[in-house]
Amino acid sequence: MALKHGTVNALSALGVRKLSFIPEHFTTIKLKSFVIDTKKLDHWINYHLNSRYAIRKTFILDDNKKVVEATEIGFEDPKEITMFSLGCPLLH
Repeated sequence: MALKHGTVNALSALGVRKLSFIPEHFTTIKLKSFVIDTKKLDHWINYHLNSRYAIRKTFILDDNKKVVEATEIGFEDPKEITMFSLGCPLLH
């Protein structure tokens, strides 16, 4: 369960919930690099979601075919990417 429900996630307690890389089986979302605070994003994910996740910087092509910096976020549970994209106030 998430911290908002009053229980500690076992993966967080063991320090293995946040990964430094995104495995192939993770579902990902790429956010264009508008001003986004990754510490607040990390805190929101820890408080509201349950599965393993990873946050990393990457590069993507924008609409004008220019390379821009982006933040890629991957979740092990595909349902959580929906909760993240709909519920995270930092994205809207």
